[in-house]
Amino acid sequence: MDVQLLEDIGLTTVQAVAYKTLVESGPLSAPALASKTGESRTNGYKVLDRLVELGLVIRESRGGKFQYAAASPAALEQLVKQQAEAVHQKERRLNSELSHMLDYYFARTERPGIRYFQGKDGIASIHKDQLLTRKEICYIRTPSDVTLIDPDELHRMRNMYPKFGIHRRVIIPDSGPVRPLTPDNRMPVDESDRHMLLKRTWIHEQDYTAPVEWSVYGDKLSIVQYGEEAMGMIIESAPIAEAFRQLFGLLDEGIRRRPEYARMPLKTTHTAIPESAKKKTQDS
Repeated sequence: MDVQLLEDIGLTTVQAVAYKTLVESGPLSAPALASKTGESRTNGYKVLDRLVELGLVIRESRGGKFQYAAASPAALEQLVKQQAEAVHQKERRLNSELSHMLDYYFARTERPGIRYFQGKDGIASIHKDQLLTRKEICYIRTPSDVTLIDPDELHRMRNMYPKFGIHRRVIIPDSGPVRPLTPDNRMPVDESDRHMLLKRTWIHEQDYTAPVEWSVYGDKLSIVQYGEEAMGMIIESAPIAEAFRQLFGLLDEGIRRRPEYARMPLKTTHTAIPESAKKKTQDS
């Protein structure tokens, strides 16, 4: 039996040697095992108690004294599962606290932090970070997001922001609805935006065709590139975020000064009914 393998699985060196000795020698008392392995009696009892907890050793009473026998190595499978679950619990806890930890870190350093994301799950993580930050979001929308995310799923994601009380400002192409809206599932865009805590600034469909969405929230700037392989990043830097926020304001002001702006939108006159509006209708 390979002691190194037992250690790699999760046993300490002393535990691995004790288990191997019991397999080779058969049932032993704690003092006898301690003698064979060169451990003190006190430490021998501690090692055996732990191996019993792990299910690798069976403790039996014989003539008023305890003897210890090795159990099947199949118990190691349960040990590995327990270790995997412990790792998952740590990962879940880290994920839930990481945003706050990063905020704490970057509030005390001028060095920008960059996190990279990939694929649909990665982009979903960026949206989750925006929700957890709970700050106003200013973003430049690209219609290319529907190449990765189904329009119905996008609608559900966007409805999460008003649930968290997050206001949004967006510079958005007037490209019309992705799917035809039925009369019973559409609402004038201005009324919908009030429910969604959203303020739109309209641009012509051809004004912005790049498959990239830019969002600033709190001290963070997220950039998402849609395509065959979606990629994204979050840059955590108060100066960079503030720079983009100021540029967004200048761009927003300039767009609204266009002579034709008062006539917009021309295509996106209605949107899907927000979930909050549906709930109010049902309650009434």
